[in-house]
Amino acid sequence: MFKVVNNLLRNHSKRMTSLCLNRTIPVVVLLIAQFLIAAPAFSQDPIHPLRALQESFRAVSRSVKPAVVNVSTAKIVGETHFGPGLDPFFENHPFREFFGDEFFRQFFGAPGGSRRFRQQGLGSGFIVHPNGFVVTNRHVINGADEIQVTLEGKKKYKARVVYADPKTDVAIIKIDGNNFPVAKLGDSQSLEVGDWVLAIGNPLGLMQTVTAGIVSAKGRSGLGILDVEDFIQTDAAINVGNSGGPLVNIDGQVVGMNTAIAAGGGRGNIGIGFAIPSSVLKKVVSAALSGSPTAQVQPKSHQPRAVAPKNSGRPGPEWRRPVQNPRPLGDRDI
Repeated sequence: MFKVVNNLLRNHSKRMTSLCLNRTIPVVVLLIAQFLIAAPAFSQDPIHPLRALQESFRAVSRSVKPAVVNVSTAKIVGETHFGPGLDPFFENHPFREFFGDEFFRQFFGAPGGSRRFRQQGLGSGFIVHPNGFVVTNRHVINGADEIQVTLEGKKKYKARVVYADPKTDVAIIKIDGNNFPVAKLGDSQSLEVGDWVLAIGNPLGLMQTVTAGIVSAKGRSGLGILDVEDFIQTDAAINVGNSGGPLVNIDGQVVGMNTAIAAGGGRGNIGIGFAIPSSVLKKVVSAALSGSPTAQVQPKSHQPRAVAPKNSGRPGPEWRRPVQNPRPLGDRDI
């Protein structure tokens, strides 16, 4: 009896094993075939993911660069000099006693009067409306007598200020014309730390410079740079002249405007840059285009701290000294 049962069980086990193998073998063969087909592609291009990222950077640069502009400014500054004494050449002139000192001071006094010179500045900006509305930093154009915008094709336009908000350091300037290329404002709220971003602008006058980095932090405040602070921090290289240029996500949308850097004793980039988020830019742009006198942007609450005197002794905008010494870009150098 037991032998019969064992034989039945053994036969049943063999049938089940054969059935499983019949079903499994085709699946295994299919997987191996797929691997063999895909293997040559991976062996021929092992850095395919990097090439895909590179192509993304290329596409973003191509789409956004035409809307990024150079913003140059000029301020006419005057100085007055008075010459209380005589020109040294006439100090011992033989006719001095005959004509008197007053005569010589009137006609041959020391050089005096006034002179004028141009104080120039440099920054960046980007077009947000096809009719020529350009977003930039207020500190780039503040106090300027002349503003000139240069497009990617080197065509130059005179610009005028239509809106400037000191609390957010955002300004809107206007150039005449239409059908200009436009940079689209994206959603800065959707950014995450670690996201890829590109900074585009004109550092040191080098037009259409593109640098890459990541979002290092969000919601930076308490730096003492502006009344309204909600900065995006990035390690994308930002230098003097990048002020007002866009910070762009991997989809080619503007998520911020490059505004300040932390300088470690020098003037160059050390990998800590700050950008005003597009959530603020949208409110200012909307207020400017609608004719509203002010943008409804609330300061982000932060702990108050001691602030150094504003006047830095350098030409250009006055900034409060922050913790890590961020300073404005686009400083005006004579």
